Amino acid sequence: MSSTKKLMAMVPAAMLAAAVVHTGTATAADLLIDPPVVEAPEIVTYASGGWYLRGDITYDFHEIDGAHYSNGWGNTSFATTEADDSFDLGIGIGYQINENFRVDLTGEYVFEADFNGTTQGYCDYGAFLAGDLNCSSVDSSSFDAFKLLGNAYVDLGNFSDFTPYVGAGLGGAYVRWDDTTSENTCTFSGIVACPGGIPATTTTTATQGGTESWRFAWALHAGFSYDVAHNTKLDFGYTYSRIEGGDMFEWAGAGGTQGYDEGIDSHVIRAGIRYQIW
Repeated sequence: MSSTKKLMAMVPAAMLAAAVVHTGTATAADLLIDPPVVEAPEIVTYASGGWYLRGDITYDFHEIDGAHYSNGWGNTSFATTEADDSFDLGIGIGYQINENFRVDLTGEYVFEADFNGTTQGYCDYGAFLAGDLNCSSVDSSSFDAFKLLGNAYVDLGNFSDFTPYVGAGLGGAYVRWDDTTSENTCTFSGIVACPGGIPATTTTTATQGGTESWRFAWALHAGFSYDVAHNTKLDFGYTYSRIEGGDMFEWAGAGGTQGYDEGIDSHVIRAGIRYQIW
């Protein structure tokens, strides 16, 4: 009986102890503070859109399609034409419309490139009538140009920070030809009176004033860019550039255009940087 009374007396004490333990545990849990939620800063990627600046340096392999000139009784084509390579520098501003499409406006200065050509023709009207190409020349000059193009590009996706692209551009080019120096060699036959009727060969040098003018120009682009920062890309590519034909040189000692080039083609290797400004 006494054991039962002792057991009954311990029950309230046990219940009280359990309540105290429960209260203490709950209070300790309530004192725990959830850690603050830190949201990662939003990273604005280049492909998300925005204005950018660009700068480029290129090496240009030039080709002169051909050239011709008037000799007073018709037009004669140059027998050969050759243009040296040159560098150019370009700057531009553009807008990344979305991750796959962008446009920009570029200005490029094409440094001076030398031109060399040869011709065959007639020294006199009698040779012209006889079909006797009795005159030849070696010609030299140089040209430079400023190209202004509006370009559009398709970015083909980002692959481990590399983005290949293709594009095209339309615009104009201001082409400036230097004076052309011609060393002319003519062999006169019996058609032209010479002392004793002996054929004579003469060599003369003439300088024709250069011309300058705006022309239509266009380009095709292909290349890739590489992300070096979230707002900076290196750009490497190839451009085929075409400047349409136009005036080349004037008549020696007189006004009016005598020579015309038939266009300047350039195969351009390009390296540059694009920096997103906002």
